[in-house]
Amino acid sequence: MTDTTETPVPAHTPAPDSPPPHGNWGRWGPEDERGALNLIEPAGVRSAAHEIRTGRSYSLALPIERGNAPAFDFRGSPQRLTLVSQTDDMYAGFEGGDDVGSNEDVLIIPSHNLTHMDALCHVQAKGRFYNGFPADSFRSHTGAGRCGIDKIGAFAARAVLLDLPRHFDTPHLEGGYKITAADLTACAERQGVEVRSGDVLLVRTAYLDEYRATVAAGREPSFAQPGLSLDAVDFVRSHDIAAVGADNSAIECIPFDDTFLSVHIALLVESGVPLLEHLWLTDLAAGMAEAGTYACLLCVTPLPVTGATGSPINPVAIV
Repeated sequence: MTDTTETPVPAHTPAPDSPPPHGNWGRWGPEDERGALNLIEPAGVRSAAHEIRTGRSYSLALPIERGNAPAFDFRGSPQRLTLVSQTDDMYAGFEGGDDVGSNEDVLIIPSHNLTHMDALCHVQAKGRFYNGFPADSFRSHTGAGRCGIDKIGAFAARAVLLDLPRHFDTPHLEGGYKITAADLTACAERQGVEVRSGDVLLVRTAYLDEYRATVAAGREPSFAQPGLSLDAVDFVRSHDIAAVGADNSAIECIPFDDTFLSVHIALLVESGVPLLEHLWLTDLAAGMAEAGTYACLLCVTPLPVTGATGSPINPVAIV
């Protein structure tokens, strides 16, 4: 029998070491669990609505099926079970009519597979989550006691897309390419878009385009991926970015820059910046280029799973 006795979540005690020198611990109070999303203010959201030029909506989610994005073996792939009933029997007790049937699905999906959002409890460093919360607040049957995806909630914000392949005039960035702060600055300047406090930064590398084309051709794809370097973290921090999204597996480059998950630690743990991974940005990039704008209104709605480390999402960008 599984023991389901509740164990008290440890109180928020000060970190044994001083807070990260360039992070956001304590910036919004000692009990804050939303991190940089606090930078999104109602006035900014209203302003983002004025960025809309065409009224067209773009889903940034990949279809939920196998083979659309790389996945670590330990996470597995999405599983879908379809419950089919084309008879009247199951409705007999509900006064159902003749020739009535229904079909339903059961979906099993890892929270960090395909298009998803990382909660601030996804990664720990030196036994601490964002804001110094202890990593031992996890419980196997209730999840994270602090910084779960449910603490984030749905949000809308101004988003800026930086289309690096278009900037560099290449179909896609090469696997392992380390995106720098200078790259992001130059791309924004060339696109004529201003990056503001409280924005969501969307970085297009076209990695998923190359990955899916390789799989469709029956070839073995490379797991080496372009992404943010530690140097690019300075761009995120200096512009007070609320969240970062990209069309790759980890936002950061793979192989990792410096040390394992170094950008995750700098953004999630130290700065409280949530991450949106495996975004499909190609259609949005084409629509923005046609509309002559690289700013839009972005709506993100993670599933409110209590204590979860992340959630599948279907972000919608309105251009």
